[in-house]
Amino acid sequence: MIPEAAGATPYGIFLLADAYLDAASLAANEPRLYSQGPTRLLSYHAAELFLKTYMRSAGETIDSLRAHGHDLHSMLTRAGELGLEVPPQIIAQANKMKRKNDYVRVRYVVVEEKSDISPASVLRFTTTIKECVCAALNMDEQGVPKGKHWLGLLPSDYPRNNSRRQETEGD
Repeated sequence: MIPEAAGATPYGIFLLADAYLDAASLAANEPRLYSQGPTRLLSYHAAELFLKTYMRSAGETIDSLRAHGHDLHSMLTRAGELGLEVPPQIIAQANKMKRKNDYVRVRYVVVEEKSDISPASVLRFTTTIKECVCAALNMDEQGVPKGKHWLGLLPSDYPRNNSRRQETEGD
């Protein structure tokens, strides 16, 4: 187990994702920024974490989450297989981002191009993913669960998994 991931709950991952989305929104409104890259990068990372919130809730291990790297299309596909429903335009935008290698480009690009995906578009993409995850996990807009925290059994790498699984199976 990766030490920084020990005990990673959907709620904890959601809070981190929401902090990145807040930071992206602040960066988008900062006129002194030379580059649009920070807004887009923070937004992409928030989207990644929102998707990992959902996948973790469905029982995915930290290793399986990390196996996706920063491939938002791969994460959307897996989350969809686990039951997450997103609008078709989100899948289309993820395809475009992947074709343009935009999640990698925003980290290193020095010269921005008119064809770059706009920060506003990436913010809408991420906000939509957040809303879909909140609806699917029955969370309020701050990510507070209104019901169960997990879609299924605790992931196999979650601390005290065996005692929790026994309690769940015994009900």
